Amino acid sequence: MIAAVLDWFEDFVRDGDMDDPVDAARLELKRQHCLLVMAEAREQARELGLSPRLTDLATVAGLTHDTGRFPQYRRWRTFRDAASANHAVLGTTALARHGGLAGLGDRDRFLVRLAIMAHNRRNLPKGLLAGGDAEALVLARIVRDADKLDIVRVMLEHFRIPGEKDGVVFLDLPDVPDRYNPAMLARIEAGRIGNYEAMETVNDFTLLLLSWVNDMNHARTRRLFFRRGHVRELFDQLPDTPEMRAFAERYHDRFAPRTT
Repeated sequence: MIAAVLDWFEDFVRDGDMDDPVDAARLELKRQHCLLVMAEAREQARELGLSPRLTDLATVAGLTHDTGRFPQYRRWRTFRDAASANHAVLGTTALARHGGLAGLGDRDRFLVRLAIMAHNRRNLPKGLLAGGDAEALVLARIVRDADKLDIVRVMLEHFRIPGEKDGVVFLDLPDVPDRYNPAMLARIEAGRIGNYEAMETVNDFTLLLLSWVNDMNHARTRRLFFRRGHVRELFDQLPDTPEMRAFAERYHDRFAPRTT
């Protein structure tokens, strides 16, 4: 099952390759992201001790979660859903139209599509949380966590690139070194994730990424978020002010996994 979906995915990504090197690099970034989210989702499913079937479905959902990014960018030259279309909808439409999940049974196709539709929601839909479908909920939570871990990796790689930041990757936010929206700090400390609409600068994007600790469903995700140095590197991008240093200390005290 996984091999067939992977073959379909690679063919889908290559169909309509873009000649401009910048465009091609942005699409390759998303291709690599999908492959790494696939690996993260598989490892999370294994740590949870899921059945081979659910582990395979988590792997497939991780691979295909951003299928919609490819038609999105080719049409609109952006990864901002607000400026184009919901990429989860684009992805499930492409999978249905082009037979990406043809080898799966009806129930399993439903579960993968549901995980894709839930992965980019600000919060898991209440209907999913209360609906009693344990398989759907576990897959949605795995994909959301795997996606977050790898998005942070991608963003940190771009922070390390010297010079002007890629507007597509950073959502055209201005890079103002000392400026951030205090409301982002307040949301994190209130146990909430950051609000995209409240982002005014690149620093706010950094705080948004830090806020995702409040929406991590598995101990493994939070553990790797800290162990891989992501939290430290994100704070390194923020202004070195007394307020931010105090916030960083509170953040670590509250969220860092305890070692025994």
